[in-house]
Amino acid sequence: MAPWRSLRPSTRSASRVCASRETFFWLDLTGPTESDLHVPESLLDLHPAAIEDTREWNQIPKLDDYGTHVMLVFFSARATREQLEPVECHVYVSVQFILTLRRCPGPLDELHAILEHCEAQTEDETLYHVLDALANGWDPVIRSLDAQVDAVESRVLDRPRSEHLSTIYRLKQDTAAMRRLVTPQRGLLPGAIESIHALPGLTRGSKEWLRDVTTHMDSIDIDLSRSVDDLLALTSTFFNASAYRLNRLATLIAVGSVFFLVWTLVTSFFGQNFGWLVGAVDSRQDFFVYGIGGLVLPTMIIALVFYRRRKDWL
Repeated sequence: MAPWRSLRPSTRSASRVCASRETFFWLDLTGPTESDLHVPESLLDLHPAAIEDTREWNQIPKLDDYGTHVMLVFFSARATREQLEPVECHVYVSVQFILTLRRCPGPLDELHAILEHCEAQTEDETLYHVLDALANGWDPVIRSLDAQVDAVESRVLDRPRSEHLSTIYRLKQDTAAMRRLVTPQRGLLPGAIESIHALPGLTRGSKEWLRDVTTHMDSIDIDLSRSVDDLLALTSTFFNASAYRLNRLATLIAVGSVFFLVWTLVTSFFGQNFGWLVGAVDSRQDFFVYGIGGLVLPTMIIALVFYRRRKDWL
């Protein structure tokens, strides 16, 4: 394979290389404007429908085969302080170039420095590094998602609050949104690989490089599926923990009401105007024996019963 080049928008020779087609190159455009799209549109002979798709973002994973080149909408992801969000990337592939267009920084930024020191590679191996870097962007997002789920679970088991439920539902929505991209993206990769390999003149190495991207996306899809299951289980855990705390509170109230009922019964009995009570219970000793003793004795008996059954009720 002839030497190849890795280009960014700041590279002054990008237009010359695009026009001359002297070497196989990868051109990476971040946040492309209408004027930025003029170079690939006019010099790379891209299909008009393909460029029109690139002007429209917020698409779903898809593959368009235009014969001499293919256009793949491929998603990476990133974790910000506010949320987890997908990163849309449009990847054009032909036997002469790879063109990537995206709207924000991502894992491809670091890939330029890595590939600049690599020896000449086949076209499919270079494309593998690009797609694999985009797939690698999902790994820190999944780790962040797992860490958030674990943190919420710990707080829920300690003391469930309504804000925890809001966090759980937000994570469920983020995970479901990402999985709606990963699952179809995983499904279209085999067909995309066949279309790319069918490009006339595309050089391939001894290893099936692009198949590894499919395996990586399988792993990502499985991880997101597991996260969905964990969040569903965490929702049940939240309601179970809340029900447990409510039942525990109801038990404590019931225990307290038993004591209050006994005290009310004793004091109300001695508060009656029975003849014997009025005539016989008239000293301080009688007050402590009948009054205080009538409260303390049943209280100790009930407290002993509750103490021995505390593990069953609390």
